[in-house]
Formats: sequence, structure tokens, C-alpha cells
Amino acid sequence: MKTTPKILPLLCLLLATSAQSALVTNGDFQSCDFTDWERYTDGVSHTSPSADFAMVNNAGACQGEISINLASGASAFFANTLSTKMDFTAQSNAQLWLSFDWLFSGLDDDSDLADVFFVNFTNNLGDITDADASPGFLLGPTSTYGSGTYSIMLDNSFINQSGWYLDFNLEGGFTPDSFSSTLLIDNVALRSVPTNVTAPPMVALILLGATALFIRRKQSNRTI
Repeated sequence: MKTTPKILPLLCLLLATSAQSALVTNGDFQSCDFTDWERYTDGVSHTSPSADFAMVNNAGACQGEISINLASGASAFFANTLSTKMDFTAQSNAQLWLSFDWLFSGLDDDSDLADVFFVNFTNNLGDITDADASPGFLLGPTSTYGSGTYSIMLDNSFINQSGWYLDFNLEGGFTPDSFSSTLLIDNVALRSVPTNVTAPPMVALILLGATALFIRRKQSNRTI
């Protein structure tokens, strides 16, 4: 059909305009290993296989697991941390969106002294910050077992900064059942979303369809 060469460039332009850039490597653990992730036990780099960190493989769909479960052989005295370097490269007018899925489980009692997990940014200077680039946590210390999806837009002061890391921390508590918890992490994503899109994608697709219909009718009239 002769309309195809005219439609395809417009379609490609629309797809490029609404595209988002993924900025976390192996964020969904698609390699089924800890490539591009650092592991720390009590603040010390931990690279050898151990029960402190494991890869949960469900028929090729993998998740990263952090454990302080002493019954399963974890060795942490204080905490285990899974960390990945951030790539905040983006246009100055973009929005950076961070998201991840988590599952926290175990045998502790959900008290103030129970096992906890928390998530934060750190940098080479030792700063611990939240999504607003202020001192604090992305996800504050949580002792309640459960699961969830975290998603938030980051302060634009992060854009094009370097030396930042995303840390998932699992810390033992002070109850008889402390050091009996695990944390599953998956689908860690950082996306750069352009904010200078001139038309919403749905409106643009409607216009594209109308253009294609107009051209088809015009060509049909020529054959009558």
C-alpha cells in the first residue's frame, strides 16, 4: 500500500517521542546472577557464594534475595546490603522515576526490636538520602512482613550527578527470633521521562489514524 512509506516515519517519531530510557543494568536480575550488583556483609564487600545472598530462580524469572536467616547459614552479625550504581544521565528537563518490587518475610515478631529492611541512596561521600536529595530513606526502616511496589519521582538535582548508589539493607533486630528474615528484590528500574512532549501519545495515535484514513480515501477516489 502506497501510504506505508508516509505513515511509518510519523509512527517512528511518535514512538521515539514517548520513549523512556532504562538506566539500571540487570535491575530485574535477567542474568540470574548479581552482575552489576555489589554485596556487603556488615559493611564489608562480600563476593563469595554464601547464604547471605542468593538468586531465586523461578523457571528463568530471577529475583535477588538478601538473608539474615542464621538457620539457613547467613553469616551477618549486623546487616546485609545489596547495592547497585546509579546512572542519572538525563536531559535537564527530564523526570527521573525510580521503582522496584519487594517481598519481606521471616519469623520475627513485627515489634520495634524486630528485623527491619530499608532502602536509600548513598554516595561516595557517605551521604544517605531520600528521593528529595535530603538526608533520610527512600523506604524507611520496616519491620512488618509483606510485599509491595515502590515508585517515586526523584528530585531533579540528581540529574547527571555521579557517584550515587541504591542500597537495599536488611538488618537484624534484638528479639529471640531476630536474624530470621529474608528480603526479595525485583524489577529495579530508573527511567528518564521527557517532559517536553508536545502531544499526549493517545492524541497523537488518533491523529495518525485519521491521517492514514484520509490518505486511503484520497487514493480510492483517484481510482474511480
